[in-house]
Formats: sequence, C-alpha cells, structure tokens
Amino acid sequence: MKLAPLLAAQWRAFVLSSGFLTRLAPARAATDAEMAAGVAHYPLVGLLAGLVCAGPFLLGLLAGHPWVQALGYAALLLWATRGLHWDGWADLMDAWGSSATGDRFWDILKDSRIGAFGVLGIVFGVLGQVVLAHEVITMGRAGALVWAPVLGRAACVVLAACVPPGTRSTLGRLTSAGATHMAVLFCAGVAAATGVALAGPPAVLAAALPCACAVVWLTGLARREGGLNGDFLGACIILGELSALLGTILA
Repeated sequence: MKLAPLLAAQWRAFVLSSGFLTRLAPARAATDAEMAAGVAHYPLVGLLAGLVCAGPFLLGLLAGHPWVQALGYAALLLWATRGLHWDGWADLMDAWGSSATGDRFWDILKDSRIGAFGVLGIVFGVLGQVVLAHEVITMGRAGALVWAPVLGRAACVVLAACVPPGTRSTLGRLTSAGATHMAVLFCAGVAAATGVALAGPPAVLAAALPCACAVVWLTGLARREGGLNGDFLGACIILGELSALLGTILA
C-alpha cells in the first residue's frame, strides 16, 4: 500500500473526528464507515483541544491568576466542544440518579429536558474541573491541562469496546464499530505517551486507577441497561478528563 493515500485517508479521518467532537474543524456529513474509521483519532482530537484550550495559559496569559486561568480553561473546553460531552454527562446523571431501570432509564436518558440530578452533575463536574485545573496550575504542572482531553477520549474508546451499543443508540453503534482492538491499543498508547510527556509517569499511573474505575462503573451500568449510547461516551470523556487532573495532583 502506498504511503501517501494512507496518510491522506488518516488525515481525512482526523479532520472528520475533529469536526464531530469539536468546533475546531468544519463539521460535515459522513458515512457510517467514515465515522467508525475516525474513532481511533479521538485522543488526537483531544490533544488538539487541549493545546487550543490550555495553550494560551501555558504561554503566560493571565499568569499569576490561577483561578482565572482555571476558569478560562474550563470555559474554552466548553466552547471548543460545544458542550457536547457535558450534555451526555447531564443526561446520564439524570437517568442514573433517578434509580430507574429498563425502558424508564432510557426514556429519562433521551429526554432533552434536564432534571435535578443533571443540574447537580454539571455544577459539581464543572466545579471539579475548575478546582483541579487550579491545583495543577499552582503546582506548576499545567501540561496536564493538555493531557486531560486526551485521556478522556481514549477512555471513551475503551468503554465503547467493552459494551455493545443499545438498541436505541446510533452514536454508540458507530463508535463501537470503530473501537477495534487495534484502535483501543492505539488510543491507549497515545494517552500513555502524551501523559508521560506532559504530566509525567507518576501522574499517568495515579490517573489510571480513577479512570479505570470510571470505565468499569459505566460498563456495569451500560450492561445492566442493555447497552450504551452517546451519553455514556460523553460522561466517560468527562470522567477521564477529571481523572487526568486528579492523578496529576496525587502523583
């Protein structure tokens, strides 16, 4: 196989995933096969998002004001991702917090209205992100801000490989189709390598436990309810990001 066409195909897959997961590339229509092929690029999209959202602060913007930097980082991530993953996080918190199961769980999960548990989930999730970001900045380890979106999206691919999609899920089906063994290994390798480079080996080891716990919890919940959908994947991204920041603090 010639190298140039292969690289061109991978670049198209990366741009497609970037347009889907963020506003940092133009969104466009894609076939199911193209969407599945882009799954392996999710951590690289996370790296792009991390560089864009943390880069200004790493270069000295608002230096000496770590709380403002932390809030700015969280706000830029929300802007860059269109709040896509937080929407899934809120939906899952509503469904899980209700203690519903079966069809009622899925009805709540797919309801566009937000309930009390969804509000609480967003409040504590965003607050946690800001507090943890502040801590890594004050520790002089702001490279973890770039790494966090990488680990979150790698964890999402691992989750998609662990659980079959639910019957009501489109995004879950497409992501699961792309979460092959090779894709999982590649995503895990990217997350580990960037973590070592940006946060250090101890941070990678410390983040592995909470991130693994998050994937195990979501896997168990999804299996109990007959599969996963995009809301599970979005929640996994949020938990993976928080795990990266927490691991950096604990290391």
